[in-house]
Amino acid sequence: MLTAEDKKLIQQIWGKLSGAEEEVGAEALWRMFHAYPPTKTYFPHFDLSQGSDQIRGHGKKVVAALGNAIKNLDNLSQALSELSNLHAYNLRVDP
Repeated sequence: MLTAEDKKLIQQIWGKLSGAEEEVGAEALWRMFHAYPPTKTYFPHFDLSQGSDQIRGHGKKVVAALGNAIKNLDNLSQALSELSNLHAYNLRVDP
């Protein structure tokens, strides 16, 4: 369980990413693909090279979803339910 202070610190740290969401997201995805190559199978239609438009676009979406979760730390289940459903029922990957 996060304390009020924990939540405040998380939100402060997250605020430092403001303006760099696409770059941070792209770098995180590229590192994931590099460190865990089996994850590439979920993105067969992507150009998986570092800095590609697909990596940058999806990285930005991932960071936006994390940002939404951080804005809703008191109700993560509700904040992430749409994303969970998208992955489970439409994309057919583990949410």
